[in-house]
Amino acid sequence: MDNTIKATIKIRPENGWFNRQYFTVANVLKIITFLILCLFIYKKSTQSKQENDDSLFYLANPKVDDIYFLDFRILSDNLRPNEKYRIAKVVDITGDVVTLLYGNIFYLRQQALKDSIRYGQLRYKDYFESKRYDLTLTQLKTMHDTSAIYMIKRPDNNMLFGNYINNPETELSTNLYIPGKRENLAGLSLLKSDYLENNLQQAFERFSASAQLGFAPGQVNLAQMYLNGEYIDKDLSQALYWFNQAALQSDKSGVLKYVIVCRQVEYCQEADFFQALFDAGVNIKVREIDFTLSAN
Repeated sequence: MDNTIKATIKIRPENGWFNRQYFTVANVLKIITFLILCLFIYKKSTQSKQENDDSLFYLANPKVDDIYFLDFRILSDNLRPNEKYRIAKVVDITGDVVTLLYGNIFYLRQQALKDSIRYGQLRYKDYFESKRYDLTLTQLKTMHDTSAIYMIKRPDNNMLFGNYINNPETELSTNLYIPGKRENLAGLSLLKSDYLENNLQQAFERFSASAQLGFAPGQVNLAQMYLNGEYIDKDLSQALYWFNQAALQSDKSGVLKYVIVCRQVEYCQEADFFQALFDAGVNIKVREIDFTLSAN
């Protein structure tokens, strides 16, 4: 074969990509490290976006026991250098007002908040403050926009990060008949049954029956449906009426929810409500009030 042709077809790997100098152990490790780093950055970016999307959804559709992760430096200027982050838990929802309890513990690093949940600290008796904070959805949205709330997590079956948020409740068996209790439980079950076309109507009917029988939790749940406009038209007067009926039975939830709604209605007088409870002999030591009740 002609030498020119041989020279033309001769393979010269030393001048190409497959030159063995590119495949030293050090270079291969560098390539692998680079690929792992790219994968890690991609996963963190995807995870961060998913967490933010989840937080926005939970913020718009709050549920009791949602956990808020707070950067408290944005909310307070009176903090020590090691006091940066804090946990809050949703304990009640009344219309568009979400009630939070703040944790008593401040943390230096964000990871410490997750660890505190992982180690079960949220179930300690005095982990959360007793003071309740009623915040509107608009206020919470502002807190999220300013990164004061930097993440929200929703427990699954009372568990988050591998541990319980609340102490598991032990169901006590009893044969004692309580009027309205069965109807209220049926209403709660129907309220969650989204697969039923008329589940809200049936829940409303069960709660109505429970409330008429004088069962305080049923009265609160019926008031909630009037407040939220679920199945029936939104009616603050009816909501106040049934919250009041529950409050007269010393139902703490009824008292607290009545006050939240009362403050949104011009004709409602909070002092008159507490005076009526006081006159009825109801224990109203549920929250500090800024007025004096008459003993007459």
